[in-house]
Amino acid sequence: MYGMALVRESLAVLLDRMYAAYMSRFKPLDQTARHNLIRVLSEVQAGMYHQLLGDLSFLADQLFPDTATGDYLRMHWSDRVPPLYAVSAVGQAEVKGVAGTAVPSGLVYTSASGKRYFTDKATKIDSTGKAEIWLQAEEAGAASNLASGQKLKLSSAIPTGLSSEAITLGSGIVGGVDEETDEEYLSRVLLALRNTTRYGKIGDFAAWAVDSSADVSKAFEFKNFGVFGALLIQVISGDHFNGITQVGNLSVVTSYIDSVAPPVLYTVRTPILRPIDMTITLLAAESSSENQSTAEQRIKTYLNASARPGVRYTEGSFRDAIVDGIKISWAKVELTNGSHGEFTTTILEYPVWGTVRFAVK
Repeated sequence: MYGMALVRESLAVLLDRMYAAYMSRFKPLDQTARHNLIRVLSEVQAGMYHQLLGDLSFLADQLFPDTATGDYLRMHWSDRVPPLYAVSAVGQAEVKGVAGTAVPSGLVYTSASGKRYFTDKATKIDSTGKAEIWLQAEEAGAASNLASGQKLKLSSAIPTGLSSEAITLGSGIVGGVDEETDEEYLSRVLLALRNTTRYGKIGDFAAWAVDSSADVSKAFEFKNFGVFGALLIQVISGDHFNGITQVGNLSVVTSYIDSVAPPVLYTVRTPILRPIDMTITLLAAESSSENQSTAEQRIKTYLNASARPGVRYTEGSFRDAIVDGIKISWAKVELTNGSHGEFTTTILEYPVWGTVRFAVK
């Protein structure tokens, strides 16, 4: 059953209703100061009620994807469809000066249009009297993109031995992207609700990473890496039966994602591999080499299904993976390189099969 839509009556209508309600309760009244007081009270109450209706109407709009706006729209749907935030332009420029002169990070250059760019790495003028510097736009967005060959003026104090000008190189200072509008984001949200194809929702970047190369067997996404809205994509190769390895050529993954994904700020990495070392104790009657092999295979199966960066394992979780109540009725697992019976990884680490010893009870 659908409720009635919230209707915000005009201030004039509310005022007339309030005034009529007061007058109906305080009759008879003469046209005196008392009458004027009721008019003032009506205006105050009507104004407050009108504001309340406006606030409720606004909040009601934020409940639905086709009427929500701004941060409310993004808070509702960011888990499913990552918003596209503004990205700063970056690029190289050439500066001249006396050989050996230091070019520090943090220098500020200004374009003819007034856009500011700062050096994010220190360097030195080489023996030819030149140096290539990396510049990043101070203001995120497409307006800070700058073509090749453009002059920049040094706005900071000029270091001794350094020219006051820089010339953009290569393709210029590029990559600046505006934050998508509510309308653009809403169109992607509605698309997400209507179909299950890939367009940049949560999970799509991991799927694209797996599609990018035969060397990538699994990929994992993590939100808000470094800055709000940025994604971390962790990729690995292999499995726990045949061995897990780091992915060698990450540029292949990045190039493929760039070709199919919307311009989301993301980073592709391959995690540090952290081996899980353990001692497994079995009952003497159940400690055959066959059962030991079974225990290993069950743990590897469990790891294949559950391993990911930022995971937490307990000794009990591995014990439960081993014991079936038939071939292996009891087992004890000690994590020899864990802490307090647990093994935990950060989002930059991935758990892998380590050294396993067997003991007998």
